[in-house]
Amino acid sequence: MLPSKIEEAGCACCAQLCLKTKMSPIQKIKNYLDILDVDGVTRKYRESSKDPLESIKGPVLVPNCDLICNACRAQLRIGKVPNNALATGLWLGEVPDVLKNLNYLEQILVSRLRHNTNFIKVNATSYRKMVAHCVSWENPMPELY
Repeated sequence: MLPSKIEEAGCACCAQLCLKTKMSPIQKIKNYLDILDVDGVTRKYRESSKDPLESIKGPVLVPNCDLICNACRAQLRIGKVPNNALATGLWLGEVPDVLKNLNYLEQILVSRLRHNTNFIKVNATSYRKMVAHCVSWENPMPELY
């Protein structure tokens, strides 16, 4: 199997990883991207609370990403916003430099959810299967004013 057959990349519209063989360049549908231009979804990064709130102009896409998955492409071509598109309110923005290099303990302290995952491999006769269970709890976060 060739590495090019299993190579993945992120979709500019929904930010999900997809096989590169099931993606196309975003330049091919640049005329359909107007539907992803939504006000109030994006914001520019502010250094302080005194800086004004400003939206990022243009369609809500992943920066520096030039491929789009076939599922998003099909929805855009018929004039619909894809379900998993960042323009539906899923856009989080760029990760600030302060949060990029946190160690594991710092990540746990900052996170709003606590995860617990269990994987069990079952070998019964000639059949094999894997069972997974994932639970997320909300961390108690005090409100600071």
